[in-house]
Amino acid sequence: MSTPRWDETWHRLREWTFGQGPSERLAAQMLLADGFSNLDPSHPLGGKDGGKDALCIRAGQLWAMAVYFPRGQQSFAEIRKKFAFDLVGARANGVDGLAFVTNQELSLSERKQLNASAAPTAVELYHLERITTLLDSVPMAATRKQFLGIDHVESTIVDRFEDLRNEMLANQKRLEAMQTGGDSFCYFMLYYFDLANSIAQNFAVIRKGEFPLYDVRMRVVDMDTSRNVFERPWGEINAPAQFLVLKWSLASSVYYRAFFSARNGAWHQDLILKRSKAANCWLAATRVLGRNGRDVIFLHIDGEYLPEFGEPSWKS
Repeated sequence: MSTPRWDETWHRLREWTFGQGPSERLAAQMLLADGFSNLDPSHPLGGKDGGKDALCIRAGQLWAMAVYFPRGQQSFAEIRKKFAFDLVGARANGVDGLAFVTNQELSLSERKQLNASAAPTAVELYHLERITTLLDSVPMAATRKQFLGIDHVESTIVDRFEDLRNEMLANQKRLEAMQTGGDSFCYFMLYYFDLANSIAQNFAVIRKGEFPLYDVRMRVVDMDTSRNVFERPWGEINAPAQFLVLKWSLASSVYYRAFFSARNGAWHQDLILKRSKAANCWLAATRVLGRNGRDVIFLHIDGEYLPEFGEPSWKS
């Protein structure tokens, strides 16, 4: 499960609520990961620690670890006071350096002040940004999960797996659509009118959608007479449109219903044609109902149709 935000480590460190013991053990793990060795904790669960939370070695020198994890950001005066107290304890143990681990934000000038105040004792300041960077590194994933309950690696793997799964499903769906036609459909229209003889001279089947259609069959019924007026196995439709040249007789007003079937299912179309004196042609209103027979998946009404004839009256 993904964490709520990308900077969750930073927020959980700054708003520390786990107490002193876990903070000292977390600090110890970070120092060991950052080049310290032979780390010997004092009393992380409570007790007199002799002025240090742990002793450790780096480059042959003895260092003291001091940990300061209050809840929320403190004033620099409070941070400096705690640092000075830990520095006194470290020097009392005869160490060469002090590793001060804190969940507090420290500006560059504040870090400079703390380092200067510790001279000649060497200092390593593990402040909020530095320990956040350490804990968000891949080698510290187990430590981050143990002490903060954050598992970016696991969530990243899960998210990547889900992305790959979705990508595979999308590719599979696209491959199936290429073979079946997917959500593509078609409808028919009549064009190139001869008004003197009341005929249309072009019959067009128009494909809508990304994928070709296969095994297309169509049947056109005149809804006013309940007669089949056209039936044909159309086959495959790859182009945006295919045309027939013919002589299609037209009354002044007709209502056709075309039934289509293809490899990807069945749908039907209603086409109303009305002869317009003003437009000097037949004006069209058409709609396509999807595979469930209810949802309108395509609608076209000629711009001059509504002013002259009003809203189309679709049949059930």
